[in-house]
Amino acid sequence: MEGKSGISSVFSTDQMLDFTSRLNFRLVCRVAFWNAFLVLASLILIIAAGEVYFRLRRPFIASSWDREFVPGVGLLYQPHTLVQATDGVEFWTESKVNSLGFLEREPLAPEEVAESCHIAIIGDSFVEAREVQLANRFPVLLEEFAKRDLPESDVTTSAFGLRGTGQIQQIAFYDQYAKGMNPDLLILVFVANDFLDNSSFLRSLESQWDPDHPPNVYALKSENGEISLYPPDPEFQKYSFVRPPSNPLIAQIQNLPDTFLASWFSLKLKGVLLAYLTHHVSRDERLVERADTLRGRPQYASYFADWKPLSWEKLLRSFEENEPINVLRDALEFTEFSLDKFKERAGRSGASLAILATESMSTLRINMQKGLEGRAAIDSLVEMAMARSIPVIDLYNYAIRRGGGGGISKMLLKYDGHWNETGHRLAAEAVLEYLKENPGICDTRGAGETIP
Repeated sequence: MEGKSGISSVFSTDQMLDFTSRLNFRLVCRVAFWNAFLVLASLILIIAAGEVYFRLRRPFIASSWDREFVPGVGLLYQPHTLVQATDGVEFWTESKVNSLGFLEREPLAPEEVAESCHIAIIGDSFVEAREVQLANRFPVLLEEFAKRDLPESDVTTSAFGLRGTGQIQQIAFYDQYAKGMNPDLLILVFVANDFLDNSSFLRSLESQWDPDHPPNVYALKSENGEISLYPPDPEFQKYSFVRPPSNPLIAQIQNLPDTFLASWFSLKLKGVLLAYLTHHVSRDERLVERADTLRGRPQYASYFADWKPLSWEKLLRSFEENEPINVLRDALEFTEFSLDKFKERAGRSGASLAILATESMSTLRINMQKGLEGRAAIDSLVEMAMARSIPVIDLYNYAIRRGGGGGISKMLLKYDGHWNETGHRLAAEAVLEYLKENPGICDTRGAGETIP
């Protein structure tokens, strides 16, 4: 047909279809590319905007501090430095370390302590309390409340707290620092994990250092059953369980910087990747792995005679069984040993001694798994304390009386698990109530002999 012209005269039907197909494919690819680009660009802008927002509103991204080794005591914070603490979600605090190495006010002058009813408070992270500002920590609040409600007693307080320590390590805090302040009342703040922290073996599994070379004071049990204190090792880092990751990709991810935006979601991005690459190796599995590295040491042979590869949570609970395994039995004996030492020291100096049992001692019972029977943590502690005539201030009971069943959750940080400002206030009020019920405490000074 000679009259036809245009495209049809140049291209066949098959060629037209092929051309149209290629044209549509290119168009689809172009549209897909620009859509993907717009989506990616939008995500980058959102992430960047979120990061800028949180950088403007959050003072820092991660906790940081400096430690130093003190002979006879172990690791403490480096005096006069700044400690920054955050969980990336609920709190960002900055605390100045005092001249003794604690997150506390500067120690009172000798004449101020001598003229007051002084209360020395010793404990772990709940006394250290870096999760709240200094003015809201319970030793400071206790002093404030006592001056309001018991002005005639002229109460002053000092705090000696360090996270990760139990009463065994805290004996050195008393000997080195609190004893010199000649307190009228010495309060030991007891947390459920203190039973385990009093064992160098168990604490090392959590903290990665060698139990034979601890960074703080610990107890040693001889073959004949005698318990004694042994000093910290200034070269403890040489014996650490920490090993470089075998997977080079893991090492690279560990070096990725954190972001404010990721920490706001309470889950850092690099943590998700590491968990995936390491097949979700938990802290409980690491505990079992580290225990196996100690299996061949003769001094721990009795521990492995009935060793159970328990998770950290189950270890904390299992000491309540009627027949605890050997390592837990020793942990309980070390705890009793520490109470004996504090009782002796308080008696020789004429100070009263009391224990503040945190709510964790009782909530451990509430959260017990089905089928697990035996004494709860608070029952074990009260039994130990009663045998030594040491009064126990039960914070759980006080919080229930003050706030009902919901009082416990209201006193804790949601993600961190330590006391929030409400928790510190309740702790201060509980001790204040104890002071009101025992007005003679501030008259005990000089009742004993001075510790040499």
